[in-house]
Amino acid sequence: MGVRHYKLTLTTVGPVHIGNGVNYSGKDYFKLDDKRVAVLDAKTFVSRLSPEEVDEYCEFLGADSGNSLAVFLGRHPRLEFVARECVAYRIEMKLAKARRGTDQYFPVAQFVKDAHGCPYVPGSSVKGMLRTALLAYLVQRNPERYAALYDARATQGNDKSRACKQIEREVFWRERPNASDEVVNDIMRYVSVSDSVPLSTDDLVFAKKYDKFSRADSGRHKLGMGKISKEAQYYEGNALNIYRECIRPGTRIELTLDVDERIDAYLDGLTLDDKGLLSVLEASFGLYERCFLDRFDLSGVSGAGGGGGAADDGRCRYVYQGGPLAGRRCRNRSVGDTGYCNTHKDQAGSGSKEISCCIGGGVDFDSKTIVNALFGEGRDRVYEISRILYAQFPTKLDRSLHQELEADVRDAGFMPMGMRAMYRKGKLSKGKDDHRHWKDAELGVSPHTVKLGEVGGQKYLMGRCSLAIGEAQ
Repeated sequence: MGVRHYKLTLTTVGPVHIGNGVNYSGKDYFKLDDKRVAVLDAKTFVSRLSPEEVDEYCEFLGADSGNSLAVFLGRHPRLEFVARECVAYRIEMKLAKARRGTDQYFPVAQFVKDAHGCPYVPGSSVKGMLRTALLAYLVQRNPERYAALYDARATQGNDKSRACKQIEREVFWRERPNASDEVVNDIMRYVSVSDSVPLSTDDLVFAKKYDKFSRADSGRHKLGMGKISKEAQYYEGNALNIYRECIRPGTRIELTLDVDERIDAYLDGLTLDDKGLLSVLEASFGLYERCFLDRFDLSGVSGAGGGGGAADDGRCRYVYQGGPLAGRRCRNRSVGDTGYCNTHKDQAGSGSKEISCCIGGGVDFDSKTIVNALFGEGRDRVYEISRILYAQFPTKLDRSLHQELEADVRDAGFMPMGMRAMYRKGKLSKGKDDHRHWKDAELGVSPHTVKLGEVGGQKYLMGRCSLAIGEAQ
């Protein structure tokens, strides 16, 4: 038995976010101009200030106010000059605007970076995506075999990962099923993915979170909330007050993948070579499309179509298998609807095609679950996912204000939770917290929103990439 070595080339179709667990606040970055923002190097900035200026800056940081760093610098022209010389890195982007035209400095979930401050994609993120895709692929081939192992009761508790734990053990714990050490048992130890080649901060962008409603959801529940007028027939979705620091669309990411051939003995006839991996990923993304994405109007979303193969950019789908270009995709334009250029139309079979996948945080629940594979494409699947999500995000309401909503939730088979309405200056501020997962079955999809990232006014499918697999040198 040997080890197969591959070069993975991910090309981001949408913004990709892999967080480090830390957020920037509006006091950590400021606008340079209409197209760029800057993250402040606070340590260098403070070293350039007088003791009085340091005190004033610290007072600003400690103040419990919504003032942004831009507002503070605007009041202190000399400090603004210093700040522009103490920039950690710059990001090309246009800040979102409030209704009155002011810039919005929302919290920013940071991207993971190495010791030198360079963003990179951890191999664990890609291996996790491959693990989920492989699990879904094997379950989809024989769902009856695994259905009895699904623990539906666990989805309503605190440890929802237990619901599919027995299925994972059946698929991956193949050598020593009675041992307690998961690492020893798990056959995915035969798969190794390196961290990516470091990227540049120039590859980063702030993406504003946006949840788009499904085709069947008109958004009429937004009536009376200042979001939609009585005359409007449709409300598209929710623009949320958060940015994510992401790898910008169109960025190429390179990693290496090693597969020990011993894993093939446990995959029920599947060979985990380049063709096998592409088959697994194609089946996984295809299921995600059929069960979820097809329920949304994504006509205005960049790069949202054509999930089974390469990104719909009109380029040749041929991917070089060897030589210095291994793992890279041909840059020629495709001819007609063949998907290949004139040079490679006869060589298509000797290369590999790009396939779609989703990685990172902020991606759709349906792209990282095996419930679709387990329950197929019927109503049971939608209801089961809605149960899982409702347990995590239940409807909370003040019963004295929302008796009709409480009745609707109960009629759908769910139990709403009580809350006390909150008032501000004598006016109702919040009387309910309703993610409406109780309504998913009626809408025919769960969840009923698709996760998008907005960059420069253009919306993208969060986390979507195209993946090419070539032989490593």
